[in-house]
Parts: sequence; C-alpha cells; structure tokens
Amino acid sequence: MNHSANRTRRAVTVAVAAVGVLAVLTACGSDDSRAAAGVSASTSGTVVTDSTDDLGSIIIGWGEKHSDTEITTPKPEDVTARCTGTGENLVVNISSPNGWKIKASNPSQVLSVENAEQDLSGDIDTANQFLEALHSVDWSQPGQVDIAATADAPADWNSPYGMGRVYLSLHVDCN
Repeated sequence: MNHSANRTRRAVTVAVAAVGVLAVLTACGSDDSRAAAGVSASTSGTVVTDSTDDLGSIIIGWGEKHSDTEITTPKPEDVTARCTGTGENLVVNISSPNGWKIKASNPSQVLSVENAEQDLSGDIDTANQFLEALHSVDWSQPGQVDIAATADAPADWNSPYGMGRVYLSLHVDCN
C-alpha cells in the first residue's frame, strides 16, 4: 500500500510540474505585440525645435541641425511602431530611419532612446520640472501616446555644440 501511495504522489507531482511548465511556456509564447494602427505628427500643437516649419512634422533626433545624423523629419510611412499590452501596461516601441529607436511605457514620462548607428543610448526624462500638470508624453487617450518633447541629452552623448538636446514629436495610435 505504501508503494501505491508513493506512485500516486509521484504521478501527481509529475502532473503538477507538467502543468507548471506548460503555463510558463504558454506565457513566454503569448506575445501580444502588434503593429500600431498609425504613426503621425504629434497632435499637441507644440513646436519642439527652434523652427516653426517643423510644426506638423514627425521629429526625431538631437543636436542643432536638420540632417540624417541629427534632427530628422521622417515621413509617417517610414516610422514603424509596435504596441504591447493595453491601458496602464501599454508599451510602444518606435523605430525610424537613421537608426533611431524609442521605447515609451505608460504612464512614464521617461523615454528610452537609442541610435545604434551613432552609438547613443539613454533614458530621456521629459517630465516638466516646474509644472507637474504639463506632460511631454501624453497617455490621456486610451491606446495612444503623443510625444512632444525637448529634453537634455544624456551627458555621455557628445555633441560639437556642447550640451545636446533631444527632440521628439510624434503620435502613435495602438488601437
């Protein structure tokens, strides 16, 4: 009888372990990442660079000049975005020409920005230091993020102009 009880215990243990492994594998494989429904210029009406000509354009970059290695103005069809999660768990990964990648996570005002072509990466804090109610990264519309930010570049981003600025202006609809 003891032998039968041990066999039953082992069978239950194996079954529980198998269910646990299956649950872990299912969780790893259930990537709800999807292409964004649309990418466009920011809807905030904020000019992030010194030029009002940039209003209504997608802006991604840093530095002082409009060029492929500094401030870029890609067309919406040249920018891709992937959305993962929903609501307060929404994460948006954006890629644009010339090596720029941006990661935004709801409800954060901090953006992870990198450019592998220029060996740049860092977290950009867009929070308004003077007025908490102003948000450069707007998550107020469900399933959407609107970014209109000008912020100091990380200290290790070397610019010939001195302390560099990062310019980001775009809207992503994940719905």
